[in-house]
Order: sequence, then C-alpha cells, then structure tokens
Amino acid sequence: MQRCLGSKISGCEISPGQVVLNAIPIEELKVKAKAFKPEFGSTPTFVSVGRLHFRKGYRTLLETHKKLLDDGFNHHIDIIGDGEDYEILSKRIDELGVQNSFKLLGTQMNPYPYVKNADFYIMPSESEGWPLIIAETLILQKPILATNVGGIPEMIEHNVTGYLTEYSEEGLYTGIKEFLTNKKTVENIQINLKNIESRFDNKKIFDAVEEIIETIIKK
Repeated sequence: MQRCLGSKISGCEISPGQVVLNAIPIEELKVKAKAFKPEFGSTPTFVSVGRLHFRKGYRTLLETHKKLLDDGFNHHIDIIGDGEDYEILSKRIDELGVQNSFKLLGTQMNPYPYVKNADFYIMPSESEGWPLIIAETLILQKPILATNVGGIPEMIEHNVTGYLTEYSEEGLYTGIKEFLTNKKTVENIQINLKNIESRFDNKKIFDAVEEIIETIIKK
C-alpha cells in the first residue's frame, strides 16, 4: 500500500503529495511464481486475484465475458479468491453456460504461478485503494487490464505499462477485445515492463522513508 503523507504525525506537519511505496520482497515473489506451472492450454487466459465481493467487479466481468464469447472473441478467465459473491457468481456462470471458460478457483496459498503463466492479468474493480497485487503483477511483467479507479492510475500508465478502462461492461469489453486482437498493444506493454522492477527497489523505498523521518525530526 502506498502512503500519501500530507497530515500530522506526532504533532509535526508533513508536506502533502509525498508518496512512499510499500517494500516488496521481489526475489521471494519471483521464486513463488516458479513454484509450479498451471495448465492453461492454448486459449488466451486472463487471471484475477481478489475477494469475491460486488465491488471487485466480477459480476460485471462475467456478463462482459459472455458478450465477448457471443461475438466470437474466445478467451478464458480464472478468478482466484473467495467471498460472499461465490454463490451468486457460480449460479450465474451456470445460467450463462460458461463453466469451461469462466472459472472460480477459490483461495490459493500461492497465486503467483497463475499470474506468471496466464496471458494477461485483469482487475475489473468498481473501487480500489492501492492494490498490492498490481505491483506484484507488474514485477512479474504481466500485461494488466484494469479499471481506472482509486490508486490504480498511480500504478499503471495507460497504454504504456498496462491498459486502463472505465468500470462498465462496455469499458471492459473494449479492453479485453484490445488485448485479444491487438498484438502491438500487448507487445508495447511487455517491452515497457522490462525495467519496471526498478520502481519497486526496496533501497529507494527505505531511503525515502528515512528521509521523511529525518524531516520530521528536524521540524
């Protein structure tokens, strides 16, 4: 989670607009991502990790998925996570007849091999804060399609390090279709992700925190 420091800490004023990212154990993340290799087959596959809650947008994503299939855009979507929407989503999956292409995988102790080996990552949320999984997926250099909400646009530059869309069936439809049909868009994002890891360099993060603490002490 990011920390936007623009408030008082122990009675000291901190200048607004200063952002510090949480440290991420990058090498440990990479090791976990190689723990096993899920079998996705040859169909383009989107993976998402999140709680099954209506604000995560999975109901909207499911309806969008069906429309894309009906229009001839073949793809799979695998959701990792559990929550109060499980029964609602499961019932709707059956109603739409997409059991083989929209799967609820439940809670996984290690979701990173799924993220690493899928073709794309998708976050269809109606609202978000600063989702750590987005940072981790960027480090794993996986193209991300996400809604332009909350702190996500601070993490992803549209059409550069990922693809941002509005939260709606139409927005998700456009974004998924873009990933499925425009190789140039995907290739450009993959190129720009090659050095993304430097954004999450732990030394830089710790140095930034130290600088903030020193500033507070001096005041």
